[in-house]
Amino acid sequence: MIFERVLVLGCGLIGSSLAASVREHGLAKEIVGVDEKYELMRKKNRFFDKIAQSLQSFEEADLCVIAIPIEGIPDVVKELADSRSPFNYDLITDVASNKKSLLEVIDELKQDSKREFLSKFISSHPLAGSEQGGWESASTGLFDKTVCLLGTPGMQSGGVHNVAQDQECSNYKQKVAKLERFWEGIGCRVEHFPLEEHDQFLSIISHFPHLLAFSVGAFMSSSDYENISKTIHGTGFKDFTRIAASPPSLWADILMENRNCILSNGKQWLESYKELTHALEEGDKRRLITLISKSSLWRNSLGKSKSSL
Repeated sequence: MIFERVLVLGCGLIGSSLAASVREHGLAKEIVGVDEKYELMRKKNRFFDKIAQSLQSFEEADLCVIAIPIEGIPDVVKELADSRSPFNYDLITDVASNKKSLLEVIDELKQDSKREFLSKFISSHPLAGSEQGGWESASTGLFDKTVCLLGTPGMQSGGVHNVAQDQECSNYKQKVAKLERFWEGIGCRVEHFPLEEHDQFLSIISHFPHLLAFSVGAFMSSSDYENISKTIHGTGFKDFTRIAASPPSLWADILMENRNCILSNGKQWLESYKELTHALEEGDKRRLITLISKSSLWRNSLGKSKSSL
């Protein structure tokens, strides 16, 4: 057991799967949750010992995990960082897919509040999920053999607190080590990654691929073979389009939040797409093989060596 009490803000797919994994691996004595839909979850969501509607129900916790939708993060961070708040959380983390709003709200905090908040905050992003959303789809194995990125804010603007000094403190190092053990305890491989580069990196390995899958799904849904393709298809088609079934509202928020990075990637991707179509138009089989080989070699190398992030 690593923590006495783990508090999860947001009891959807990620939050409930996290609670389920914590219970499965015995990482906390008590797991409590906060969700605005708590009434609908009562006596149904078995992953938590207690679920309440507001933070005021749980003023103390060893670990507080922010697992709410992106648009709600700024208000929660402000509430947690408010010096007048009664909350006593030893360690705070988030699991947001985008960090733009998080970094902006931290940058806006008053210096004293910012220093106090950053002394106990470490950002997380477990690279796990499912095309099925909601707590009903939660799973104890969602985080097995996945990567969790850890990052700390290091703002560069004048007069802004930089946590580099905190990271030298033994107390902060202990918090980082504790959070590492926590994520490893539920099956993740922990990697440290610069928080300011997070959204650009995620746009490449997650957000832009989702956009492509959605575009293919939209194309298929309006094609002459829309219905028959649902029952007659190969495994490759099913694998490629799997993430197109992801929750629309959730992914609309993710894509909008990170649109600048995604659009930039789209321009670069379009160049590679043009190369492929040009080879087809010219009947240039040798060029086509070269381009496909480049893609194939990259894909075949996935997972064969641990990257140094």
